[in-house]
Amino acid sequence: MKCGKRFWKGCLGTTAVLSLLFSAPAGAASLSDYDEKVQEQLLDDVLEYNEIRARVTLFNPNMQQAQMTMDDSLEIYRNGMTEYKERAAELRRERDKAEEEGNLEAYMSYEMNAQILIQMANQYKDVVEGAERMSAQRSMVSAEDMLTRGVQQMVQGYAQLDLGCRTAAKGVELAEAALLSAQTQQSLGMATADDVKRAENSLETARTGLKAAEDSRSSLKSSICMMTGWPYDAEIQIGAVPEPDMEAVARIDLEADTEKAVNNNYDLISVRHGSRATSTPQQEMRDRNLKDGEAKVRISMESLYSTLMQQKAAKEGADAAWEAAQKERKALDQKYSLGMIGRLEYLQGELAYLQAQSAKLSSDIGMQKAYEDYLWQVKGLSISAAPEQ
Repeated sequence: MKCGKRFWKGCLGTTAVLSLLFSAPAGAASLSDYDEKVQEQLLDDVLEYNEIRARVTLFNPNMQQAQMTMDDSLEIYRNGMTEYKERAAELRRERDKAEEEGNLEAYMSYEMNAQILIQMANQYKDVVEGAERMSAQRSMVSAEDMLTRGVQQMVQGYAQLDLGCRTAAKGVELAEAALLSAQTQQSLGMATADDVKRAENSLETARTGLKAAEDSRSSLKSSICMMTGWPYDAEIQIGAVPEPDMEAVARIDLEADTEKAVNNNYDLISVRHGSRATSTPQQEMRDRNLKDGEAKVRISMESLYSTLMQQKAAKEGADAAWEAAQKERKALDQKYSLGMIGRLEYLQGELAYLQAQSAKLSSDIGMQKAYEDYLWQVKGLSISAAPEQ
């Protein structure tokens, strides 16, 4: 039996394979990892907020490439491990024959080479097991976390742009009504040509604003599609951003979460499990980097918590304003149905209602993002808290 050339020549070194851990998982995620109901939901034309992580893991092109790269690399090592073991077994059969024939020199040679192959097989085994263990702990999980967070923020932005488009469309409708009113008043001698011109300019501005909002929404939707594995022009629906879990926020234990964040931080894990220092200065540098890194995580946790509390206060104010806006809308509908107000005034009220709804959504999303950033930091990502306003 001859050893395959790909295992004797040009094999990836241990360091090279371990470096791949920072871009690929030990085992590629598969749709079959999920039950049938979840599979159907992941493959429909709706991106729900709670599906973002799975779509990123399964279908994001960067993640797919990373998975294939790591799988290919580890397969070489798995095959090499098997072949070295088989080759060692063959050499030991030859060794036994040499022993029977009394050929001590051949016996020693076969045994020495067999031991070398066994050592190689064990080294390959260590690489595979280490890759699987280490990547599961930080590399691929870290990449998935960062991509998931990015898509979550895209979807949050899309929700705001979508409502912004509805608000802008209502603005166009109001501007059209205002122009019609100005034209009617002009025909009755109650408005000038300048009044009509101003109304026309307002309508053009409103239409331009709507077009810009729609273009931004379309562009962001294309990015979301590509990040989650759909074609850029896919006709998908994007689900709503969930309401912030205020009860969970109230249960936060900053001190305990900070210790979790320090222990889980992917950057700090890399420092802790990095190459061992070979000299006292190197060890001191490593310890200093670790200490500084832990301090930064603690400061960041304080800042993220402060931001979260600020967003909580902002949300409480927006909730109160939204409650008032809903009452005003109800009264507006009643007046309009009774003929107490005209269409133009009703459209103005509708626009004010949508603007209040937009403010409410912005506060909810700001709260959701602040809470998610806090949780991402606890989980291991290094999050830069937004500067205080």
